[in-house]
Amino acid sequence: MIIIGVDYHPSDQYIAFTDTETGECGEQQLNHSDGEAEKFYWELTQRRASRRVGSPLLRRRANR
Repeated sequence: MIIIGVDYHPSDQYIAFTDTETGECGEQQLNHSDGEAEKFYWELTQRRASRRVGSPLLRRRANR
C-alpha cells in the first residue's frame, strides 16, 4: 500500500509518501499549472497500487 500525506495549496501541493511493500519513501512538490499533480495521481492509478491519501483539510471536514 502507498500512503500519501498531502498539504494542498491552490497552485501546488506538497506530498510525503511511503510504500509499505517496498519501503520506498520521499517528498515531492507537485505543481498544478503544468499538470504535474494530475500526472502523479494518474501514474498511481495505472500502477493499480493500493493507496490511501490523507490531508489536514479532509480531517477538518470529517470532524464537522
